[in-house]
Amino acid sequence: MELTLVTILLINLVVFCGSLLQGLIGYGIGLFSAPLLFLINPALVPAPLILISTVLTVLMMIRDKSHLQFDLITWAMKGGLVGVVLAGLVLKITTKDQFELFFGLLILAAVLISVLGFKPKVNKITNVIAGFTSGFMGTLTAVGGPPIALLYQHGAIRNIVANLTAFSMFLNIVAIITLASIGEITLDTLKIVAISTPSVCLGLYVSTKCQGIVKPHLARKWILVLSTLTAIIAIVRAL
Repeated sequence: MELTLVTILLINLVVFCGSLLQGLIGYGIGLFSAPLLFLINPALVPAPLILISTVLTVLMMIRDKSHLQFDLITWAMKGGLVGVVLAGLVLKITTKDQFELFFGLLILAAVLISVLGFKPKVNKITNVIAGFTSGFMGTLTAVGGPPIALLYQHGAIRNIVANLTAFSMFLNIVAIITLASIGEITLDTLKIVAISTPSVCLGLYVSTKCQGIVKPHLARKWILVLSTLTAIIAIVRAL
């Protein structure tokens, strides 16, 4: 992949905005950044974005560890592990056009899940289902936040952010292992992560300063609108 100055600037702008959103509400870098990075260059999704997201979640875990409720997400992690492995097999057998179409459809599914806004009970079964869905979608498209975010959406914002961060970090590590095993992580992937890390740090820093100022529900609405538009574009291109 050729990294021109314009491409590098666009990648960093998208990653900065995604990191800012995730730092505020616990998820967003995947749902916001994946469609835009895909339009810049399909090679930026999913492996590079998953690695970038891992850097972000590690930093967020350091910031928010005191608010973590680990016992609540143990079952979600188990479901997520199964979802990641299954997604790795799907990536291995699909063609580029099939992936692009699947990508668009999964983005729309993620938006629909967020828009529905139902209130599921938090128990072992719903944790496994949400974890599996997040793991599957996250590995294929780097967008796995909405299912697990909906499950925990009614708690205190600090607890929500910490719980989602822990789950995302676990899932990203498993996804990286899965992607590496099928040859999806290359030297180019690591270069993209290296040039994006400053934007990750800056986005998280700004989000920390803006906590309590920016209204999370407004950020979510912009994410959903933009993701819907870009998902439609991806589907049209595939067809």
